[in-house]
Amino acid sequence: MTSLEKFMSFAQALPADQLEAVEASLSALMESLSEQFGLSPQELAEIDRRVANPAPEFSSQAEIAKLFGQPFSA
Repeated sequence: MTSLEKFMSFAQALPADQLEAVEASLSALMESLSEQFGLSPQELAEIDRRVANPAPEFSSQAEIAKLFGQPFSA
């Protein structure tokens, strides 16, 4: 029996009030894994470009504090 078959068997045995929560969680998981949340080829290319940068620039603690209201603790 596969994990999916075990899950189906488990879910089918749940009372209706508990099954609704399982269905909602499964629906949210399926949505999060759908292609609409994948990165586009342009976004992947931009990530590759930024990761390949041998001298990346970072914001100063003062810039971060100005943006978020307080500095991150080190």
